[in-house]
Amino acid sequence: MKTLRVSIGLVISFLVLLPVTSFAQLKPHDASTAAMVELCKSRNDIDAQNFCFGFGEGVYQAYLASRPVGSKPSICFAANNHTREQILDDFLKWNQQNSQFNPEQAAKTLIRFFKQRYPCK
Repeated sequence: MKTLRVSIGLVISFLVLLPVTSFAQLKPHDASTAAMVELCKSRNDIDAQNFCFGFGEGVYQAYLASRPVGSKPSICFAANNHTREQILDDFLKWNQQNSQFNPEQAAKTLIRFFKQRYPCK
């Protein structure tokens, strides 16, 4: 009977400590440009590609929503008629030449890229 109590106690202790050790192994949230580029250059991963397209669209929509009313836009995609695949390819190429922005937040870097590559004229 004593062995059964010890065994049950050990199992319960293990189950209580299991989530603590599991969470300790998780990487911190990484919203850097480097992390985004690593994800987006995986062309065979459909989920990664969809995330990248959605993230880029979300950043652009946030830019549009936060612009003061009546201000002149600094990003213009309409005149270029590029596909999202072309824009992603352009960003990945641009990032290779501008890797100094890799530690920055991906959204900030995307806005910088959009303004440089797709300026309004």
